[in-house]
Amino acid sequence: MNKVFWLIGLLVVGGGIYWWYSKSATSAEGDVEYRYAKAEKGELVRSISATGQLVASTTVDIKSKAGGKIVRLAVDEGSLVKKGDLIAEIDPADTKASYDQASADLTSAQARAAQAQANVKLQQANSVTSVQDAQAALDTAKIRLERAKMEQVRQPALTQASIRSAQAAYEEAVENKKKLELVTIPQRRRDVQGTFDKTKADFEVATAELQRQQRLLDQGFTTKQSVEKATSALASAKASNQLAKTNLDNLEREISADLLAATTAITRAKAQADQARANGSDTDIQTKNVLESEKAVRVAEINLQQARDATINDKIRGEEYRAAQASTVRSRVSVQNAMVQLESTTVLAPRDGVVTTKYLEEGTIIPPGTSTFAQGTSIVQLSDVNTMFVECAVVEADIAQVRVGQKVRIVTEAFKGEKVGGVVERVNPAAKTENNITAVKVRVKVLPGAKIRLLPGMTATCEFLTLEKKDVLLIPSQAVIREGEKTYVQVKSSDPKMPARKEIKVGEVGNEGTEVLDGLKEGDEVVTATIDLKALRETQEKMQAAQEGGGLAGGQGPRMGTRQTGAGGTRPGAGMSIGGGSGGGAGRAGGR
Repeated sequence: MNKVFWLIGLLVVGGGIYWWYSKSATSAEGDVEYRYAKAEKGELVRSISATGQLVASTTVDIKSKAGGKIVRLAVDEGSLVKKGDLIAEIDPADTKASYDQASADLTSAQARAAQAQANVKLQQANSVTSVQDAQAALDTAKIRLERAKMEQVRQPALTQASIRSAQAAYEEAVENKKKLELVTIPQRRRDVQGTFDKTKADFEVATAELQRQQRLLDQGFTTKQSVEKATSALASAKASNQLAKTNLDNLEREISADLLAATTAITRAKAQADQARANGSDTDIQTKNVLESEKAVRVAEINLQQARDATINDKIRGEEYRAAQASTVRSRVSVQNAMVQLESTTVLAPRDGVVTTKYLEEGTIIPPGTSTFAQGTSIVQLSDVNTMFVECAVVEADIAQVRVGQKVRIVTEAFKGEKVGGVVERVNPAAKTENNITAVKVRVKVLPGAKIRLLPGMTATCEFLTLEKKDVLLIPSQAVIREGEKTYVQVKSSDPKMPARKEIKVGEVGNEGTEVLDGLKEGDEVVTATIDLKALRETQEKMQAAQEGGGLAGGQGPRMGTRQTGAGGTRPGAGMSIGGGSGGGAGRAGGR
């Protein structure tokens, strides 16, 4: 069985070699044939590549904060939407009821807050008034206490002075009565009696004088004027006598009255003295007044402290007001949330993008999107495809050649002939190993201007450019022969079967060729491969013999030698050399 497969393989290889030989041979008689490529100017590129997937710049699940039945779904997968476009409509009945209830709760909370605020103001006013009244009462009680203490200190002296004054008045009244009885009354009696006796004597003398003058007038010894004068003197003496008699008659009554007045004054003075002595108890009364005033002060102090303690109610009322305010805030937030829920029954696109996934259909009933145990129900997935990225894994052997900002060429599986520009945006700081392959995730940003439609999820190959030189002279890398520090190529001469050996100076080596700095000019043709025709014919003959005879003589398979001209120098052999180049293929410098 193994021999059969071996023969089939030989036949396939032999047929390929024969085809190559028949197509490329230019002389049936030549033993060696050469393949040439022109030195051309072009772009030299060296790169590494990695494969990944296209992803959108952002992908968001559009969810509804409102719950209910989806009555309309306005988009489908692949729909392009702009910011503000309608996504879905949800039945608002349940959400409207929740909003009305939250509004009623807010009104009630605001009323309670207003009442609590009024209670705070009233409590504060009452507290201020109570403290002021208690302070005034305390000040009044202290003043009364000070006055009572002053009266207590002054009262004994006042009492003694009053007693002494009353006693002196009493003694003076007694002395005045004695003086009245022993001195004044006898003296008055003598004076009144003496006056009466004198006026009586004067009256008698005036009467005798008038009689004498009358007799003298009758006798002619005096004048009538003298008689009239004597008459007048008699009348005056008579009046004085009568007044003196009246005073004498009234004297005893006046004396009795004065005695009665003196007695009364003594009685009054004695009563006042007794009263002054009785007033000695005012000291005890003042002591009691002091004690009562001290008690009043203590009561006022207690009342003041109680009034001040009552100000704690201000804080309590204030806390009640703050609690009511907090309840108002909570209710207002509930109203706002309910309004958001109500407004969320109309789901709009938050940004431009394309609908990549549709999770639900019309008629689906979804729960509210904001609760402790739920984060909302996804309706559609919206991706921003204005900016696309390729996320690929670069093996660790190549990651050293990748840096942020580096240019990248992107080719997709869907559009293999189109290259899109890109730039490295991020290189992850850590590598990951999967299936025994260690790689680093790299994020490449797709530059704008792509002529093809890129979709998230497409497979893309990123070519990270490590070298890029334009308008340089290039030859296939397999044409370069290195011997020590010198570099050569075989250049086509006048005889195509006899190429000339020429030393050149090379520069950078790219994916599709090597840069020539000196030794060649554009259009020169260099050898890229040699074909040993004799070896090919021998191999073909052996393969035919093996096919006819069931095997190769000596059990040996065909020999294919190579005469490869590459970076490693020339290795003689029998056969054909078709090189792949360094890091790539022959590219434009392919054989002919």
